[in-house]
Amino acid sequence: MPNPAHRYTVNVGFPVGCIGVTHENKIVLGGGGGPGRSGVQNKLSIYSLDDSSASLNLNAELVLSSDEDAPTCLAMHPKDKTFVCSINASAAEIKQGKNQNCRLFSYTKTKITKTKQATCVGSTSDVDYQKCIAMSESGKMVVGGATDGTLSVVHVPALRPVFPFIDARSEINDVGFSNDEKWLVAATDSELRVLSTTNAELVRRIDDPRISGGERAVFRFARFGQTNTLYTVLNTRARNGAYIVVWSTEWVRSAMRRVSSSPITTFALGPRGLLAFATASLHVVVCDAKTLRVLMRVPAAHSFAITALAFDRDGKHLVSASADQSCQVYVLPDTWPTPLQTAVAVGRDYAQVIAIALVLVLAVVLALVLRR
Repeated sequence: MPNPAHRYTVNVGFPVGCIGVTHENKIVLGGGGGPGRSGVQNKLSIYSLDDSSASLNLNAELVLSSDEDAPTCLAMHPKDKTFVCSINASAAEIKQGKNQNCRLFSYTKTKITKTKQATCVGSTSDVDYQKCIAMSESGKMVVGGATDGTLSVVHVPALRPVFPFIDARSEINDVGFSNDEKWLVAATDSELRVLSTTNAELVRRIDDPRISGGERAVFRFARFGQTNTLYTVLNTRARNGAYIVVWSTEWVRSAMRRVSSSPITTFALGPRGLLAFATASLHVVVCDAKTLRVLMRVPAAHSFAITALAFDRDGKHLVSASADQSCQVYVLPDTWPTPLQTAVAVGRDYAQVIAIALVLVLAVVLALVLRR
């Protein structure tokens, strides 16, 4: 598979758990060593991309409490210099029902400041946390999904509930808003729920996920695209394959393609008609969002679990982050090879391999003849 993207590696010095991109195209990273005295600080950091020096330049940083967890997910405001991030409070506060995990931050060129916080996880166990979060197109609402099944939708910046929190009864893997903000989607292993953002009324439920042939799968990600089509990621329960399934606004499967033999662990929709994902086998892959054709596949992108992916605002960069304390920055081409160009390139590679093999075989045969 041709790899038309140039990339560079940046060591950021802490395990990264989440990525966001500001409306000024800055990269926001959250992560750290979690609660305790591991020696690895919990942080929120903002960087600017610098392709000329192949680096991420640090603009602002906020060191967080070591008594609390590291940031687990974040969502950027589309216009303002604010973002919402989920950070579990200390174990003692969680047991007391005081886990104000949902936190609103503002930032300047050199500083990050917490401005408000609220509770959006119902559990009193420090094992549970908010796993996923998304902000609406207008920046007026945030939806979050937790490992204890709490589905929360709050107003921004007030962080007041839009409607009472919902118990999904199982771990929520992903959440998102439709572009017109009429709907939100929440994905658990066994079902997708599409709800009205006005009153949480159920619009559609899709359960018992299966791939063609009837093999059972789990819903890992669910995101609305630009035309309110719904992109979902299905990992087989046997963990031997991953599929991207696209649903029309009539809730009919309009496309499905097997894209990996390994489970997908993180997923991103981007501009310019692209999507990207990373796998448990540490591959980073970019696809055409319309055809689901693989455009780029990078093996061994990181040395440890890939935790987050994000496109920048103009779709010219893809950033992957990992628990290995590094980020990979992929500088994406303006145009991608056509299927024919890809086939020709692959064919040329195979022809070169075959030619080398024939030369080696002839050399061995010639050597045997000369020995006689």
